[in-house]
Amino acid sequence: MKIFFSYAISLMFGIVVFSQSVPVPTSTPDMSSWVPPASREKTKTPFSPKPFAGDNIFKGEAEKWLADAIIKVEIGSLTPIKDKEVSDYISRIGMNLVSYSATPKKQFEFVVLDDDSQNAMNIGAGRVYINLGMLKAVETEDELAGILAHEIGHDLFGHAPKTVTRQLFWMKGIRHIKTPAEAETALEKLMEAYEKNTLALVGEALLGWSRANELEADKAAFYNIYKAGYNPEALKTTFRRFVKQEKEENGENYSSNQFLTFLFGSHPPSSQRVTAQKWESIWIKMPPKESQYKNSAFDAMKARVAKM
Repeated sequence: MKIFFSYAISLMFGIVVFSQSVPVPTSTPDMSSWVPPASREKTKTPFSPKPFAGDNIFKGEAEKWLADAIIKVEIGSLTPIKDKEVSDYISRIGMNLVSYSATPKKQFEFVVLDDDSQNAMNIGAGRVYINLGMLKAVETEDELAGILAHEIGHDLFGHAPKTVTRQLFWMKGIRHIKTPAEAETALEKLMEAYEKNTLALVGEALLGWSRANELEADKAAFYNIYKAGYNPEALKTTFRRFVKQEKEENGENYSSNQFLTFLFGSHPPSSQRVTAQKWESIWIKMPPKESQYKNSAFDAMKARVAKM
């Protein structure tokens, strides 16, 4: 069963992964003091992406059925951290970002998982998960906002339910889901089908649906954090960190590996993501490159999670 999960989590839900050594702040101010940055709500962003319906059999209540099924059938138990102050801080940032997103009235839930891997994911139905390891890795609140906004973008564009809709039709011919039980059974059948036909995973990768979804979520995040008052340069900073890490890991094989990533990867090459962000920067008045939203609440969070 896990062969599907290992591919589908990266394919459907937009995991963001990076590693970086981060200095631990010495002060421990109160996270409840957090206030959002001054927004750019009235600034025009004509190229900000707008969600579209698309082919999706998990609309309305059925989106929740699918999210429940993903957790029950494939992900298993999710263990939130016990620190309510950190969790509340992340939720406040997340909900503030939602208010400047393309669908500000959608209900969201932000959960910090007790997991030291540096990941974040969205499974639809407004459920965004970010691992403790990611909180330890981010260097600024702008970077943290960019990661959360990326997952919000995946959700707003329905990437998880649209992907499962497509895969259910291709692999099992399923076009209708009427109950939560049917959603769970359909997901189980899909997992079994991929286990029996692993070449189908290669076909899915070659078609590039996942890479397109990642770029779409990146674009949504760019405008989301810009509107919310953060510096979109933080997204490029994160992707440049990916590029540096990839070059260090691949050495002389970097260029060929980038081509293979373009052909078979679930995410676009990091260099492509940087270029896409540069393009979006043309159409807005960018803040100074090095500017960031500094606040004591972020420092408090970093100090707290460093000890977990």
